[in-house]
Amino acid sequence: MMKTNKVHSLDKNPDYKSWIKSQSFELTPSQIEQTKEKIKIEVKKLMELSVNHRLLFMKQVEIANWLKNKRASDLQWVKRMIWQPEGKSDFRRITPQLIKINNDFQYVSKNLWGEDFTTRIKPSEPYAQHWDTLLTLVSSSPNNGSVGRQMRYLVIDKNTKQYLGVICISSAMYRIRAIHDEIGWDREAIKKQKGSRLNCIANGQAIVPTQPFGSAFLGGKLLSLLCLSKEVADAWEVEYGDKLVAVHTTSLYGSEAGTQYDNLTPYWRKLPKDTSSESPIRLTSDTYSELCNWLRHEHTEMYYKIFVKKNKDTGMLQTREGKTIALTYAYRQLGLNKVEFNSKEARGIYSSFLYQNSIDYLNGHIQKEELIPAFSNSIEDLTEFWRFGSMGDTTKPTSEIIKEKKKPEKIRKKVQMKGQTKGRVDSKTTLLPSEIEWYLDLPKMTWGEIQSKYPEKRQVNETS
Repeated sequence: MMKTNKVHSLDKNPDYKSWIKSQSFELTPSQIEQTKEKIKIEVKKLMELSVNHRLLFMKQVEIANWLKNKRASDLQWVKRMIWQPEGKSDFRRITPQLIKINNDFQYVSKNLWGEDFTTRIKPSEPYAQHWDTLLTLVSSSPNNGSVGRQMRYLVIDKNTKQYLGVICISSAMYRIRAIHDEIGWDREAIKKQKGSRLNCIANGQAIVPTQPFGSAFLGGKLLSLLCLSKEVADAWEVEYGDKLVAVHTTSLYGSEAGTQYDNLTPYWRKLPKDTSSESPIRLTSDTYSELCNWLRHEHTEMYYKIFVKKNKDTGMLQTREGKTIALTYAYRQLGLNKVEFNSKEARGIYSSFLYQNSIDYLNGHIQKEELIPAFSNSIEDLTEFWRFGSMGDTTKPTSEIIKEKKKPEKIRKKVQMKGQTKGRVDSKTTLLPSEIEWYLDLPKMTWGEIQSKYPEKRQVNETS
């Protein structure tokens, strides 16, 4: 059945007219009402949960669907490859290596509604499969993938060949205004600029250490530093042709201190402003798919503008961050106000400029030959800072340094951070954590069991 009664401003657009002729609108009025009610129920449920438990709810649904095509033996293989400590001095012997994962191969075809549909073929190599398994079963954040540029790395220890974590570097976070304010350019103008230097900024989309590496040895801090490495920057330029001069990321659990990006001066710094709390609540993948189909039926023109209309110059979708726009629009059409669907969780924004004059370069005042490195970003030097911090490799434990200098307890933690991992290990009297965090059993657990096992808490290295 062809639909014509939803067309207004686009009724003379030949691309739109061609697209809508290919559409089939099969939902019945009762199915549409059921979809609308399902969306509202899920939004209400998610809004009642804390950030931590909201992520666990999403993760439970995600894993249940993800496991349908997975073999238990393959999952156990990955789990056996996770690095585990044998003693407190292990941090001295860890030698990280970045294994770049081949990107998914993509080809464009047509879906049932005649739209361009991108099919992704994942690499068959074990590293690619293991990367996906780790991000799904180790990170509490959903494994949603990313649109646009992405470079994925599996971080292993060269000595043991075991897994320390996963990293995904993706396109810049265009919608976060604080990033543009820091650079000093106009966000809307840079969006319209063809070949803009926005492409010289990356987002640390996923920076996830395996556990217990994260909790035992500040593993998240090592991975955060590795995102800034020369190896990553060089790969970005080779892959995309743009000079990487800045990297940003956000915390996962709010904006307070205590994330894996804190105390990493001069590599990472926290911006004075956090992300806006005006962010629509995310839905589970199945419900979001139903929402999109409902928009296609009932708000066809808006659906076209968000998900189909392309920029004639770039060939890319005209609307950036379409998911956020689609959710906000849909919730308003369902009669929800901001209080009912905004997640209200501002997150900390962290920034790193790889060059002293990165801002000048981003504003077009200098060329790349004039860039001056802000710090040494070899993997060896970044690892050394993770081990010993600004104090260097002292022979005395940090606890003795604190005692000798008669440091008051309130700045004890600051001294530990100056010594980074060595300072943390030396000052701890408890045994090293040894439990592997692995979310595989979430689908089998009741919500009460999940809340009991994963109480409200925020930990260093729980950020991605």
